[in-house]
Amino acid sequence: MTRPREARREPAGAVTGVFAAEAEAGGDLAAVDWASTPLGPPGQWPQSLRTAVSILQARWHTALVDSLQEAFFVCDEDGAVVEINTAFTDILGYGPEELPYRPVHPWWPDAVKDPEAHRRIAAAFAQLMEDPKGSYTVPVSHRDGHRLWVSASFNHAHDPGTGRQVTVGTFRDVTAEHYAVRRKSAQAALGLRLTQATSLPEALSGALAELRSVWRAETVLAALSDGAGRPSVTTTEPGLGWTDLPAGLRDRLTDAFGRPLLTPVDHATGAAVTISHPEGTMVVWLDLGDHRPFTGEDHLLLSLPAGQLAQGLARAHQIDQLRETALALQRAILGPSSLPDGFAVRYEPATRPLEVGGDWYDTVALPDGRTGIVVGDCVGRGLKAATVMGQLRSACRALLLQDVGPAQTLMALDHFAAGIPGALCTTVFCGVLDPRTGRLTYSSAGHPPGILTHRDGTTVLLDEGRSVPLAVRPGRTRPEGTCTVPARATLLLCTDGLVERRRRPLTAGIDQAGAAVHDGRGLAVDELASRIMTRLAPAGGYDDDVALLLYRHPAPLDMEFPAESAQLAPVRTALRSWLARCEMPPHTVQNILVAVGEACANAIEHGHRDIPGPVRLRAEARVDDVRLTVTDTGRWKTPRPDRSPHRGRGMALMRALMQDVTIVPGTAGTTVDMYTRIAR
Repeated sequence: MTRPREARREPAGAVTGVFAAEAEAGGDLAAVDWASTPLGPPGQWPQSLRTAVSILQARWHTALVDSLQEAFFVCDEDGAVVEINTAFTDILGYGPEELPYRPVHPWWPDAVKDPEAHRRIAAAFAQLMEDPKGSYTVPVSHRDGHRLWVSASFNHAHDPGTGRQVTVGTFRDVTAEHYAVRRKSAQAALGLRLTQATSLPEALSGALAELRSVWRAETVLAALSDGAGRPSVTTTEPGLGWTDLPAGLRDRLTDAFGRPLLTPVDHATGAAVTISHPEGTMVVWLDLGDHRPFTGEDHLLLSLPAGQLAQGLARAHQIDQLRETALALQRAILGPSSLPDGFAVRYEPATRPLEVGGDWYDTVALPDGRTGIVVGDCVGRGLKAATVMGQLRSACRALLLQDVGPAQTLMALDHFAAGIPGALCTTVFCGVLDPRTGRLTYSSAGHPPGILTHRDGTTVLLDEGRSVPLAVRPGRTRPEGTCTVPARATLLLCTDGLVERRRRPLTAGIDQAGAAVHDGRGLAVDELASRIMTRLAPAGGYDDDVALLLYRHPAPLDMEFPAESAQLAPVRTALRSWLARCEMPPHTVQNILVAVGEACANAIEHGHRDIPGPVRLRAEARVDDVRLTVTDTGRWKTPRPDRSPHRGRGMALMRALMQDVTIVPGTAGTTVDMYTRIAR
C-alpha cells in the first residue's frame, strides 16, 4: 500500500496516527495496551523500536486494505483522495503514484461532453463531503476513456493524530448490472407502450417517446423509406417533415437505409439504427446532442429495443389490418355512409373497440321521392347484438323498398325476427317521410317516441301508432300514426341509450332530449346532433348503445347548373318554391330572390366569361335565419365604374338586401356567402 509523500516525512507522527486510526477501526496491534507490557508506552520507546513497529503496522495495514475485493479510498477533509488500494487501480486505471487526487477528480465525466453524468457525480461528491455516511451509484470515466458505473459507500472518521476529518469509502464496478437493468427497463417500458397502442402510428409515436425518455435524447425520429427519395418522418417534435431536417441529417438517414438491420451506427451528435417496418425500411435516429458519448454498451442497449420495436410494429400492423376489415364490415351493417339533405346522425357503441352494437339507424330513398327512416334497438350489446342488428336492418330496408308502408313493414319484420335468435323484443321506429310536404307516416314497435320541435319552441311527442316490440305477437296488425313536420321544425328519433338512466323515469330523459332540441333549434342540424350527444352524455360516458337521427324540414336546397344566363329563370323558380316551403314572409322572400339572382348573374357573367363551368347554389333555413352560398369556378372581373357607370352595382345591392355578405375569391373560384334573419 502506498501513501502520499507528505505522510512519510514524519514517521513518528505517522506511526501515532496509524495506531490511532487503526484503534478507531479496531486493528489488533493498536488494540494492545503497550503500557502494561514490558515495552512500556510507545512514547518511551527508542527510535529503532518505533521504526520496527511502524514498519510492521504499515505492512499489516497494506496487506489488509489490498486484500479487499472492492476498491478502497480515503479522502481528506478537502475531498482529495489520499489513499487507495489495488482494486481501485484495477477498476479506474488510476494508481498510487499520483496521489493525492484532488477534486475535480480525473475520473469525473467531462462537464462539457457529458454534463448530465458530471452533474450526477458532482451531487454524489457533495453528499460525500456533507453527510456522515451514505451510498450512491454514479457514472465515472476509466483512465482510457470508457464509461463505467460504480456503487460506492462511505463513512466519516477522525484521525486522532491530527484531529482532522477523513472519509473512508469503498466502491465496486456495477457497469454490467447497470446496463442490464437499463436494458430490461427499456424493453419493459417499450413493450408496455407497444401493447397499449391501438394502431400502427400510435405504436410508433409511443415507442419514439419512450426511447427519448430512456436515452434522455433531445429528439428521436423515424424515417420510413418511400423508395422515391422523400421518406415519411415521425418524430417526437411535432410538425417536422423530411424537408425540414438538416441536409447532413438527411444524408446520414439516407445512408442508413442501406445498412444491415439492428446494427447501430453512432455519429458525433447521435446514433442511428435500421429496422424493418411493415411498409418498408425504417431508420430510427436518436439526437443526443453534442454532450452525450455513445459507448459500446449503448450499442447493445439500442439494438435490443430496436428489434423489439420492429416486432411490435409488425404486430400493430396486423392488428390494423384486422381492425380495418372488422370496421369495414361493421360500417357496412350500421347504416348509409351518405345521408339525404336535411338529415344528421350520431352513433355511439357501448362496447369498445367495436364501432357497432345492437342499435341502428337507416334512411332509404324510395322510388317516388319519399324517404324511409328507421331507428332500431336490439336487446343486448356487443358483437352478438350487432349480428342480429345487421340482419334486421337489411330486412327492414328490403321491406321498405317494396313500398308497403311502415305498419306493414314492421308486421313482416315480426315474422322475420321470430326466426332469429336474439331478435325477440327488438324495438323499432319506422317511418316514411315526404320531404316535399313534410308528411310523415310512422309506426313504432315499442320504441321511444319521436320528438318534434316546432320553430316556435313547441314540442310534440309522436306517440301514435305504438305497439309491442318485434316478434312478441307475430301476425298482429300494427297501427300507424301520421303528422306533418312544419317549416323549420326539427324531428329527433333516438334509441333508449340516449334518454334512459338508472333510477330515473324514461319520460324524464325524453323531456331532457326535447329540451336539448328546443334550445338548439337555431343551430345547423349537424351541429345540433353533436350538441345533443354532449349535453345528454352521463358523467362516465354512455353505458348503452346510442343511435340518434335528426331531420329539419325543409331540407337545404342544393343545386348545380351550367354557367349560362338561360339558367337564371329555372334557378329563381326552384329557389322561390323552396322559400315557400320554408314559410318565410313575402318581403324576405323577395330580398333573397333579388340578392341570389345578382350573385348567380355575376357568377355566370364574370366567373365564367372565358370558359363555361358549373355554378352551385345552396340555401339552408334555420329557425330565425337563412344562409345562402353561390359558388363558381372562375374569377370575377374587377368592377370599373368609370367605364360602365350603369354597371357594378350588384354587390352593393346584395349588401343592401342581406344582413351580411362575404365574397371570397380564390384560385379555384369565387364564393359568395349571404345571411339574413327571417322577420316574424
